[in-house]
Amino acid sequence: MKASQTIDITQIDVPWIASMLGVGSDPNDFSVGFNALVVTVILLTILVFKLGFAKQLAWWKSLIVYILLALGAGTMALVFFTWPIPEVLAVMAIVLAIYRGRLPIPEVLAVMAIVLAIYRGRLWWNRRQDAVES
Repeated sequence: MKASQTIDITQIDVPWIASMLGVGSDPNDFSVGFNALVVTVILLTILVFKLGFAKQLAWWKSLIVYILLALGAGTMALVFFTWPIPEVLAVMAIVLAIYRGRLPIPEVLAVMAIVLAIYRGRLWWNRRQDAVES
């Protein structure tokens, strides 16, 4: 690929959480939504680690673990933004929360309904913006 050629990011198929965060929404700016995607993946990674794998560590050991989790998760989110990483982490967090008994089923369903409502609202807004531009 020549340096003068450009890639239209809007033509790349991104997972629904990444598209909900705005990744690929602007063909002129590749970085739109990536900060939100990286922060979302880091927070979900920390949540999954805390629910499923965390042990009581000294504060400085926990700090090292969380820094390494943030570096790894942030790098993976940037490199593999077309993979469904946030979706998998969200499902893992829900399953681990149910398994550990910290979230009753009605609360899980309420959270899922809120996420779906936000997604549907974003889809409606994008379609409305496309109709106005046309």
